[in-house]
Amino acid sequence: MNRQDYLKLLKEIKRHNDLYFRQSFPEISDYDYDLLVKEVERIEIEHPEWVPDDTPTHHVDEMPTKGVKHIKHTYPMLSLSNTYSREEVDDFIKRVEKGLDNQNTEYCVELKVDGVALSIKYEKGKLVCGVTRGNGWYGDEVTANIETIKNIPHVLKVPIDVEVRGEVFIPKKEFLDLNCEREEAGEEVWANPRNAAAGSLKLLDHTLVAKRKLHFMAYGIMGKNVKKQSEIGEYLQRLDFPVYDLDYFQVCKNIDEIFVFIDHIEHLRSILPFDIDGVVIKVNNLRDQDLLGATAKSPRWATAYKFAPAQAESVIEDIIVQVGRTGVLTPVAKLKPTLLSGSAISRATLHNEQEIIRKDIRIGDVVVIEKGGDVIPKVIRSIKERRTSTLHPWKMPNVCPMCGKKVVYKKGEIAVRCPNHTQCGGQKLQRLIFFASKNAMDIENLGPEIVKKLVENRYVSSFSDIYLLRKEDIKQIEGFKEKSVYNLLISIEKSKQTTFSRFILAIGIPYVGRGTAELLEKFVGSIEKLSQMSEEALCMIDGIGTKMAHSIAEFFLNPANQKEIEKLITFGVQPKAQIHTTLSHSFFGKVFVLTGSLKMLKRSEAIHLIKERGGKVHGSISKKTDYLLLGEHPGSKYRKALNLGIEMMDEKTFHKKL
Repeated sequence: MNRQDYLKLLKEIKRHNDLYFRQSFPEISDYDYDLLVKEVERIEIEHPEWVPDDTPTHHVDEMPTKGVKHIKHTYPMLSLSNTYSREEVDDFIKRVEKGLDNQNTEYCVELKVDGVALSIKYEKGKLVCGVTRGNGWYGDEVTANIETIKNIPHVLKVPIDVEVRGEVFIPKKEFLDLNCEREEAGEEVWANPRNAAAGSLKLLDHTLVAKRKLHFMAYGIMGKNVKKQSEIGEYLQRLDFPVYDLDYFQVCKNIDEIFVFIDHIEHLRSILPFDIDGVVIKVNNLRDQDLLGATAKSPRWATAYKFAPAQAESVIEDIIVQVGRTGVLTPVAKLKPTLLSGSAISRATLHNEQEIIRKDIRIGDVVVIEKGGDVIPKVIRSIKERRTSTLHPWKMPNVCPMCGKKVVYKKGEIAVRCPNHTQCGGQKLQRLIFFASKNAMDIENLGPEIVKKLVENRYVSSFSDIYLLRKEDIKQIEGFKEKSVYNLLISIEKSKQTTFSRFILAIGIPYVGRGTAELLEKFVGSIEKLSQMSEEALCMIDGIGTKMAHSIAEFFLNPANQKEIEKLITFGVQPKAQIHTTLSHSFFGKVFVLTGSLKMLKRSEAIHLIKERGGKVHGSISKKTDYLLLGEHPGSKYRKALNLGIEMMDEKTFHKKL
């Protein structure tokens, strides 16, 4: 390789860094990226005279985000070196033992959650600051966003100064739900939970962050008198932090013990509720960690052993188009059945037409498939060198495959839609399937295949028809016997007692997902009120924008939708709100900013009380701010509020107005 090829490789890595860290939409897998970096490392050993100052082998790749406040880390927050083989782990152990002049070093081996690294600072036990890794020296300040993460304590059990480190992530189930909502809304889906979590932490509106169901897992503590890595979890647990289960870390004395544990974790990987991409191997003695130190990029006392992605080759036999409940057309690859991670894979979603064009996927292609998040099969890439000249680019059909209506492309959306909402059989079927699903009305024993049979036999064509089903009707369906008929009827009856948010989600208002349904339950509380609200009134609810407000108002103006809801209620469906918040409260629609230390409440409690009454909480003062809630020792926000003439509110006044 000549110097020009080396520089091209550096440019390619920088492009992938931008896609991964700043745009949260990577084009290649972590494994393929690491192979590029390892190739750069190999070249730089052979040609040190070529190496520029900004080489990715010498620096943490994640740069702080533009337009966001940057905070310097008290202790550098470096990234881990990666290994993929027993030989590489053995090399790491040899380097450690040579550096310590010790052949009996202990290693603490624990899960490597595939999330976003976070540092949280506490002063006198109170959360004061959250910072991302950034470039290892400076990171993005994300305090307001992490305050929305439910399992991060805002006040510790002990009033100490401490810095805790861990990973922010989205569990697998929540990730799948969020991606389904994005797909139905015509938005681009996330590649994986890690990118979804990274993108969420960078949002400027922390009310949107709260909808992303972020979680935190702590693994490190800085500046505290703990002697061993293996003792940190127990210490963090006493402070009320979420930590790894005892089954998910182990102290090992040699490489054989390390790989027994690695094999154990790799077998558990698919059943874990969150994504992991390997394990982290750390020198157990913290004093030894200090002695070993770090390079400019990585600690010398730790390394990540990353699992190679579970991939297989298959052939795309066809690309079919499915029609979703909101009319979105989704291309799906029909694959030559292929064994992957213990199961036979014959289908994989291709998400949308743009994804197919970007990856240049064609019918007849040999492709690499992978289980995204160890759950959903996806096509990673086509193997173009094995493509024959007769294969042509795939195009989205101009008409709906279910009803024949001409499809539409909405401005600003990736999705292609069938506009025939009332008559398209594909949409009607998917709406019925979703209505009965676990996230919606939760009608047990009424799965997709049963719904399909009921539709085909013309017993069900609308939501309300489900509540008119008789024993005699169900008995006519193939496979139903006395017991299964009884179970289905009991499940249908049970589903009548449901929550307001489930009901709103079930009836299928375009763009309304689970998070929005919960907001409507919290701030509206009844179908009667919601059906009469204007777009302007809906926009007053924090978290509902103009597009969504228009969709909700339009849905309830449709006489057919009104009639169907009336039928459901007449047949005994009783949606009840779990939380009631009055629209007439003086806080409703008002924008608050908080400053200083509150004495009567925790900051998180004050924020919750404001939002519970329909108010909004922003992180900085602007002309849109209605109130500045003043605590003791207010900061620069107080001076800015004075200059702008913003109304001040002390804690006593706040409590009276509650």
